[in-house]
Amino acid sequence: MESTFIKDIKYDIVEDSNETYHNNKEYISSTGLKKLKVSPAHYKEYLEEKKEPTPALIFGSAYHTYCLEVDKFHSQYYIFDEKDILEILISEGSQKPRSTNKYKDWVKEQEEEAAGKIMIDKPSFNKIIDMKAKMSRHFYCNYLLTTGVSEISVYATITTFEGKEIKIKVRPDKWNKKKCVVTDLKSIGDGMSDASIDGFAKQCANFDYHLSIALYADILEKCMGEGMGVSAMFIAQEKQAPYAFNIFDASNQFISQGRYEYENLLMLYSYCKENDYWPGYQVYCENKYGINELNLPAWAIKEINFYDHLRKND
Repeated sequence: MESTFIKDIKYDIVEDSNETYHNNKEYISSTGLKKLKVSPAHYKEYLEEKKEPTPALIFGSAYHTYCLEVDKFHSQYYIFDEKDILEILISEGSQKPRSTNKYKDWVKEQEEEAAGKIMIDKPSFNKIIDMKAKMSRHFYCNYLLTTGVSEISVYATITTFEGKEIKIKVRPDKWNKKKCVVTDLKSIGDGMSDASIDGFAKQCANFDYHLSIALYADILEKCMGEGMGVSAMFIAQEKQAPYAFNIFDASNQFISQGRYEYENLLMLYSYCKENDYWPGYQVYCENKYGINELNLPAWAIKEINFYDHLRKND
């Protein structure tokens, strides 16, 4: 770790649930820092908002559990398979089977049977099975997914070079203590991005993956002891067939930029918390009145040429 930002650390490694981890607001996570990067006001709103999980988030969570903790999958997820009931209703002449009372009653029975588990439809589950099978056939990818501990929470209180105490939490997808490797698994896609080198690099920049993986690596290195050095890996897999994937080793440039960002954001977080001051975009504006100079982006600067095509040639 090429930084003197963290002078001391006290930590607890806990095997808790994902829900417990996310509900612990006493500690700031990399997700919180990404919200803070937008503005402190956005971070404050993030702490207070309660959002229902989207289908994409449910799929991603199920994908992670099946790939990393398959033994826990069926205790957390219920497979919602409507194929048979739809076939029955269609055979009975229904044009819109999901609108029938018979279908709605069946859905209620499924929800009762799920008994608090997260429901995921059968086609999505089959896709997750195929995605994991694809990765498992690759020796090193399978090694990264099957060695070390999965989804374990680290709650740390760091003392910064300024003497400030900040509570931080990290929950890496996979942590191989013996090999000093942390691995982050990402499902990519729905046509908006891909797992190619260029595609995933863009995804990392857009979603600040460099910030989160640098924080994971540095906190875990501090937990293991100075000089251990933690390698940061990504597995990025597309959600569309043929479920292509890539394995990435985060470079020094990648980690250094992430470290630079999380260190500055932690200082901002400490300042905001001490003063109970959570400004919006103006916190990043040098002008004391919060006035920004507005310029057009480079791609919008272009010539406009026109031609008189109605004029007859002499």
